[in-house]
Amino acid sequence: MGCVSITRTKGNIKRALSDALSLIGGLETYVRKGDKVMLKPNLNGTEGVTNIELVEGLIQMLLDLNVRDIMIAESAFGPAQFTDMFFKKNGYTDLADKYHIPLINLNHSEIVEAAVPEPLIIDKIKIAREAFDADRIINLPVMKVHYATAVTLALKNLKGLLVGDEKRRFHETGLDRAIVDLNSVIRPALHIVDGITCMEGMGPRGGDLFNLNLIIAGADPAEVDYTGIGIMDFTLDEVKHLKYYVESNKINLNGVEMLGEKISGVKRPFKKAALSTIVPEDCRIHDRDACSSCMNALLLSLQVMEKDVPKNLDIYLGTKVPFEEDVKGLKIGFGNCCPADPTFDKYIKGCPPYPFALGKALKPS
Repeated sequence: MGCVSITRTKGNIKRALSDALSLIGGLETYVRKGDKVMLKPNLNGTEGVTNIELVEGLIQMLLDLNVRDIMIAESAFGPAQFTDMFFKKNGYTDLADKYHIPLINLNHSEIVEAAVPEPLIIDKIKIAREAFDADRIINLPVMKVHYATAVTLALKNLKGLLVGDEKRRFHETGLDRAIVDLNSVIRPALHIVDGITCMEGMGPRGGDLFNLNLIIAGADPAEVDYTGIGIMDFTLDEVKHLKYYVESNKINLNGVEMLGEKISGVKRPFKKAALSTIVPEDCRIHDRDACSSCMNALLLSLQVMEKDVPKNLDIYLGTKVPFEEDVKGLKIGFGNCCPADPTFDKYIKGCPPYPFALGKALKPS
């Protein structure tokens, strides 16, 4: 079994990163001079994203090792321009320019259809070519609660390497098992979890942010994620994709060596995602295969409206709408994936819809 480090930032993120990596053998254990290295942050929005100081500190450490071929790569959900916007708004465009590093929007990438060894649910996955061109991938997720997968840590963060409609297909086929299949194909050399500013409640976007000021590092994603959920106070049974990964790879988590801080000393129970905290009691959501982008947009829309949400709503999203259901509420189609249907009272377009669009459409004319 491997080891996982936990360090406190104590106001100096680069020093904490260096300490975290030193505890597990040093960065030179995972990356060598001449390697082509991909940094994969989480930039699917403008909050709850990978701390830019953490990424800059890692870039500086790589350069100190004479690693010169470095790229930053990500693909957010939705149109490709969303990723470019998030690059700019989160400061990554300037960071890449500062160090003359390619900043790659994987939504534009060439697709490689990779076969999954011993698949749980998907035989082949469409992944950005850059993931295979890199000699080493360093995965840089953020510690967050996720409404669809309980948490998002190392295993879940690789979903940003998918191209085209593949993200949506993951939701349609079974997200937790599909995440396991993706991690069977792509195996980063190193996982560094940003637990500096975390998100709880209705993540991965629109949840509540708070500072935990931790960095978790390790080579094995299951060991890293198991450490993360221990800090977040989730059980293995609650995080299905981690449980499936552990079972399919026959991993014994009891043998993981924890270095640095102890989980008991940094544990902070995260508020878990609960639709009931946002969705009014008489508002019914009909969701068969909606992607996280549309679901997050809907939840944000309801949060924005707060007490102005009309009573007795039936909101449909995703491609598999159960039109046969006999409903008595106002029928709302939400998102471009939702098939047009003449029985909808309102149809909210967008991929995803703008958060204020629902409230605007429901205002009395």
